[in-house]
Amino acid sequence: MSDTTKQFSQRDPGQTLQASFNDSDSTLSVNGFLVGKVGRRIDVTITTTTIANDTENYAFSETLPSPIALYTLKIVYTDGSRTQILYCLRTA
Repeated sequence: MSDTTKQFSQRDPGQTLQASFNDSDSTLSVNGFLVGKVGRRIDVTITTTTIANDTENYAFSETLPSPIALYTLKIVYTDGSRTQILYCLRTA
């Protein structure tokens, strides 16, 4: 992860544990991408259909306070049925 610009948390271990507790459902968890912050979005585009190497691109972004693209995942399937993944790649 040497190419990331994400800042380290200023929380100590106890604060981190306390912050990961979800009061609304009494669980200890880290939320998924969409649940973790209001305004997050995932857009999917299918770039090929019904042929070998069928491809889906998932673009992850934040919309609030202003739109910013975070990263894109490319998922390539063995054929147009999109039941078996050939490979996945982070492209941006």
